[in-house]
Amino acid sequence: MITNSDIIYFILTDRFYRGTGSQDNPLAPLLPKNPEGWHGGNFDGIIEKIPYLKELGITAIWITPVYLSIGEFFGSYGYHGYWALDFEKIDPHLYNYNSKLRNNGKNYLKNLTDKLHNEGMKLILDMVVNHTGYGYLENQYPNKVFKAENFNINDPNSETQQYLNGLPDLDHDQAYVADYFIQNILSWIKDCNIDAIRMDTAKHIEPAFWYLFKSVIKISYPSITLIGEILKEDVWDIPDLAKYQQLYDIERQFDCPLRKKIVEVFINDAPLNWLAKPRLSDNEVSGVLDKDSCYTNSFRLVTFLDSHDTDKRIFTAILDRVEHWDRLKAQKIIKLVLSFLFTTRGVPEIYYGTEIGMEGRNNPDSRKDFPWSIIGQNHHPKPEFKESSEIYKHTKALIELRKKHPAFSSGYLFTLWIDNFAYVYLRAFGDDIIIVAINNGTEDMPYPLNVPFEVNSNIPPRIITFIKKTTFTDTLDATYSTKTKNGSLPILVPAKTARILINSDL
Repeated sequence: MITNSDIIYFILTDRFYRGTGSQDNPLAPLLPKNPEGWHGGNFDGIIEKIPYLKELGITAIWITPVYLSIGEFFGSYGYHGYWALDFEKIDPHLYNYNSKLRNNGKNYLKNLTDKLHNEGMKLILDMVVNHTGYGYLENQYPNKVFKAENFNINDPNSETQQYLNGLPDLDHDQAYVADYFIQNILSWIKDCNIDAIRMDTAKHIEPAFWYLFKSVIKISYPSITLIGEILKEDVWDIPDLAKYQQLYDIERQFDCPLRKKIVEVFINDAPLNWLAKPRLSDNEVSGVLDKDSCYTNSFRLVTFLDSHDTDKRIFTAILDRVEHWDRLKAQKIIKLVLSFLFTTRGVPEIYYGTEIGMEGRNNPDSRKDFPWSIIGQNHHPKPEFKESSEIYKHTKALIELRKKHPAFSSGYLFTLWIDNFAYVYLRAFGDDIIIVAINNGTEDMPYPLNVPFEVNSNIPPRIITFIKKTTFTDTLDATYSTKTKNGSLPILVPAKTARILINSDL
């Protein structure tokens, strides 16, 4: 089960690491020079790099689908797992051909899960039920009959009946199709002992399937977490996104609207009040976080910055904004973005390589191999790679901070102050009370921002009392501290920086 205390790390298995001593499978050739071919990352590689993941602070990994994939399709291959040929088998590219487990494909995944569990980590398995891989199955299997009624007729105006990027769309209104995938998912859970499912293209799947899912799988395996990919990213989409929690029991989904606002605000310099409003007076313009009441529980959402599907990796988007010449400024911005990700509500997920500032534009550039040559024996970037070291160090510190303070995973989220350039918010769980102050401007604050709190009726009185008697110190800059004065908390923040203020006595 994925909880709010988890830190998720997304791995595109083929591009992460090839286990030492892995033997090539003659039936599964590698094409490392083809950016859209198989490069050789496998389960043994992930197992070998568990120490790296643990050192960073990761508690759960999400891996791309493991199904046997179709072969070459116009120069591209299904290395990512989303072009399934056989939903029962594991693709031989993903395991060591010389392994003693060779006779049972699912044993390879079970071995990975066991190794992760032994280290206190969890596995999220990416699954696909909406579509098959490209190609004409009747030509590959001439003795089989593929019934037309099991597939949707391509309707480009329908979310559930369109051929997504030309991929044959399965019709889950057909009892045979829906039941097949329910039984298929049950077998993967039983045989591989996974902790969670990331469901690809969830919005394109007919509601009939979700009814069966929650009435069979969630009852049979109540601890299994379902994380849905529902690619809608505008604020006005949030009521529609919320129905997947309310009606279909997809308790966790990726917070695409927040991700879009993060890019617009922190990278493209849109006003910070696109994120939230202070709720101190009427007629305030709502930000994306103010729509949280639409969800059954917005704190269960998975927050993220980039993925294999975004048009750019987050650091490339930042570098483009600063025109690539001011890399020190780019470092400040990515640190600011990461600070927000790990201190706002939700469960943070990072894409492999974000922690070291990996760059990449759209697919396949955003899916490059992890650059292990820059990682030292201590599982940190080598000292000579200063930029990667700085980003890694900041990411690791934020993860440690989040683990230490339950306010970030389970606490209240109150907006104390927000304007075009400054955002101050409070996280509180019991006596664990933290104030985060962000300056998104390009200039240092010339004088302290006096943040009123005694007049803020949204804050419980016990928290007001705590703030009044506390001296706060910045966890990321121990030289800075502040305390209340005349009912306000003065905070001075440098440009493109976040201060994370905790009780100095802790």
